[in-house]
Amino acid sequence: MGQRWSIQPGVSDHQVRRRRPRNFFWQFRVILVGDSTVGKTSIVLRLTEGTFREDLHKTIGVDYYIHILETTPTVRVKLQVWDTAGEKEHRTITQSHLQTLLGGLLVFDLTNRQSLDYLRKWLDESGPALDQGECIFILVGHKSDLSAERQVSQEEAEQVAADLGLTYIETSAKDGTNIHEAFLTLASTIAESVKTKVTEVKGVIHGVTEINGPVLLKKMTI
Repeated sequence: MGQRWSIQPGVSDHQVRRRRPRNFFWQFRVILVGDSTVGKTSIVLRLTEGTFREDLHKTIGVDYYIHILETTPTVRVKLQVWDTAGEKEHRTITQSHLQTLLGGLLVFDLTNRQSLDYLRKWLDESGPALDQGECIFILVGHKSDLSAERQVSQEEAEQVAADLGLTYIETSAKDGTNIHEAFLTLASTIAESVKTKVTEVKGVIHGVTEINGPVLLKKMTI
């Protein structure tokens, strides 16, 4: 069966018709994947709260955050960000979520080469789920503020990203470098993909469409 798109709860069809385009929300579920201690939670907190804390506890399972941003002057995106644990025992939980997600950030620590190897292994193990889901990912080299301690050069990371067919960006939750830009790039790329899929589907009426097959992979709110 196809996935059904729906307008926001409590909003009538009449209200939707009268709204200007800039009042529409697209809701995307996205995930942060990476080894333990690479700074995934720090990235999300910098995005959603504008804060940085050194004394964060490890994530157990999955935590959820909401953030709204504008990908264009006429399109606002509500991101439901899933912050996942990096420990091996939680990896199956992460993979099971791929069927309900549109994309995410693959995060590694620039001062820890093994964290990049973790992502390579995760991608290999998640191949079947990713093939079904058509998820859009961005490779993120985190902790760019620790330049003296880095083990992975920008050139090497860019080559890894190119080999994987991914966009690459370096971030720092500590000083805020490229945190907003990373999520904006992700949301914008997903939005462009979604708009392309929408134009391929007939019968788009007031933002409610029936999609046949796993074309868009998940429920969205327009």
